[in-house]
Amino acid sequence: MKSFLDQSAGYLINMTALLLKREMTGALSANEINVTPEQWAILNRLSETSGLSQKEVARRTFKDNANITRILDKLEKKGYVKRQMDAKDRRVWKIYITKEGKYVRNQIEPLAKEILKKATKGIDTKDVEVFNATAEKMLQNLGQ
Repeated sequence: MKSFLDQSAGYLINMTALLLKREMTGALSANEINVTPEQWAILNRLSETSGLSQKEVARRTFKDNANITRILDKLEKKGYVKRQMDAKDRRVWKIYITKEGKYVRNQIEPLAKEILKKATKGIDTKDVEVFNATAEKMLQNLGQ
């Protein structure tokens, strides 16, 4: 018998996120793309808005400062991002996606879409929309 917590939104969302991450890791590996799901999230955000501060990249990807620094270091070594000191504030580093980073990001997008398609198979489009709206409201309620 499942407990109340096993049926809670928090538990179900967390387990879904873990399984989505596992699927993405497998798809990246199967396609010989040397990027982690966390690195993909950053490349994806930077493809939307390049030139964000490191702090803003962390905020938009829900990463803490230590993790974002480590991930950006790896992406920079791969040539997928570059850091540039802000001309107005030398304490701030702006992060830019490179041509190579865009190329890799564009290779990954169809994989991510396929995984989402697999995850929502058999679920009515309206139910997916309601879930997404509900999850967004929960994020807002929790301060994100």
